[in-house]
Amino acid sequence: MRGFLTRAGLLAAIVAAATLGCDGNNTAPRPLDGTFALVAENDQPLPSDQGAPDGCCLTLSGSLTVAAATYDLRTSHRNKNNGITFDNSEQGTYTRQGNTLHFTRTGGGGEGLPYLLGPGTVSANNDTVTLLYGDEGPGSNQIRATFTR
Repeated sequence: MRGFLTRAGLLAAIVAAATLGCDGNNTAPRPLDGTFALVAENDQPLPSDQGAPDGCCLTLSGSLTVAAATYDLRTSHRNKNNGITFDNSEQGTYTRQGNTLHFTRTGGGGEGLPYLLGPGTVSANNDTVTLLYGDEGPGSNQIRATFTR
């Protein structure tokens, strides 16, 4: 009888621990905070030339930093015609619904052109962010940028 009570007590403890670990609020995604490096544009590794052969510029590098509900997007480029390198940046806020991100610009663009961000997505493990930028904004032929931790 003592072995049965010990097993029953152990089972009760396991069930209680599992119940405490499940607060019913596990649908909220874990925080996205961190810095992600730009690794590809339209699945082309960097440096990328999205306007080839006629485009003016190569994308050399980039990063997306997110903290709380803000973002800081930065890229570096080289003009193919004259060799001049330049940077572009944008800051703003974002909202997250599931694995979808929506961006609202609040600053930046003074170093270059606005990114005209479309919606983005976050991988299930929060290690990859994919977003759309450029061209004429959402609904146009935007570049799909892939960022990883």
